[in-house]
Amino acid sequence: MMKRKVNKSPSFFIINSMEKYLKVGKILKAQGLKGEVKVYSTTSFKDIRYKKGSHLFIKDKNGNYIDLVVNTFYSKGENLDVISFMDHDTIESIEPLLNHELFALKDDSILFDNEYFYDDLLNLTVFDEDNNELGVVSSIEEFPSQITLKVSKKDKHFFYVPFNDFFIKDVNLEDKKLIIHIIEGLIE
Repeated sequence: MMKRKVNKSPSFFIINSMEKYLKVGKILKAQGLKGEVKVYSTTSFKDIRYKKGSHLFIKDKNGNYIDLVVNTFYSKGENLDVISFMDHDTIESIEPLLNHELFALKDDSILFDNEYFYDDLLNLTVFDEDNNELGVVSSIEEFPSQITLKVSKKDKHFFYVPFNDFFIKDVNLEDKKLIIHIIEGLIE
């Protein structure tokens, strides 16, 4: 059985018709005096996103993206990381970056088959195997045991679907359609 994976980047911003930005974390505070920052990460691809020379972005007050080039990276736990950026080697130089969300350019090439970014799954229309419309994916929830899709129905109620091969039968991003297997009690 093939395991499905989802990137933890839940939102994106369209800068123009060609570029999409994924949120990958938030800069929390300075780490020491040499320009390092502590980051709360929301990406599943830390080794790629935070590799030396990688480009990350913050958004300024006018909505423009400011390019930051990663210099160093190390992890301090599951979601806490320490990053330094080229040309930002003092605490004074990183102060304007604090409390900003970090973004990366969306790059589908880092995904394997049956892997999806969170934002690709959001707003997909959900159908059962008989092609009956059930609702729309409104959020992705991470529980300790698995990733789960929250599906909102037209009557304002919702249900959860585990994101695994037993329940997820087809993901069609072009048609914005998700087909699920229904078991008793799943959508009630």
